[in-house]
Amino acid sequence: MEWATKRKLAYILSFFGIIFIIAGATYFLHIYKPPSCTDGIQNQEEMGVDCGGPCTIICSNLVSQPIILWQRSFESAHGYYNAVAYVENPNMNLGVAEVYYSFKLYDSRGIFIVERQGKTFLVPNERFAIFEQALSVGEIIPKTTTFTFTRFSPWTKISREKTPLTVGGPQLSGMDTKPKITASLQNKSLVPVKNINVTAVVYDSNENAIGASATVVDVIPPDSSYDIVFTWLQPFSATPQREEIIPRINPFDTSF
Repeated sequence: MEWATKRKLAYILSFFGIIFIIAGATYFLHIYKPPSCTDGIQNQEEMGVDCGGPCTIICSNLVSQPIILWQRSFESAHGYYNAVAYVENPNMNLGVAEVYYSFKLYDSRGIFIVERQGKTFLVPNERFAIFEQALSVGEIIPKTTTFTFTRFSPWTKISREKTPLTVGGPQLSGMDTKPKITASLQNKSLVPVKNINVTAVVYDSNENAIGASATVVDVIPPDSSYDIVFTWLQPFSATPQREEIIPRINPFDTSF
């Protein structure tokens, strides 16, 4: 009887062992998901849910928000204004592939006139200008311009490569009639540089922005230069003293 009992017990244990193995295999094959940076759980030494630690996404509490240094609008033609904001990303090694923003113009009584939304990117430790052209205001004269960031894609670690572009000889002419800035972009690298956003900002003697314009350069071949021109239809509101040309390359979709 003792031998028979032991034999039955062995059968029972073997049966439950097989059931346990099958259940475990089913769990690991069909139910269990290893920790990841997209599982919605703070695990694997993450500093937040799916951020920090081994994840490329940076937790929001570790990010310094971009600084809006100033925002303004300028009449470009009758009934139309250009808007520009000067922004700084103070993070030394953090960037954003997509950031959405909004310009809003108001009249002297604070009544809303028009809004323009757009999208750009943020490069680590960079000051740059965001430009929107030809906001229609009709017969209303804008008094106040506001600029806000409305939505960010996840912040990620990214190294800021030294730009291969240099700006040569910006020259301002036609100040009393139709101002024009001519300059050249020089690509000193051994590869082509593509999709270059270039903004020009003009300042008066008090370092106040009095005009802005922008253009896009599709490609500059290796070790080559490209002439760029910015024009305005009417004179600036003050005497120009300095021009700033700001080329930008998106490191999230362009390599050089």
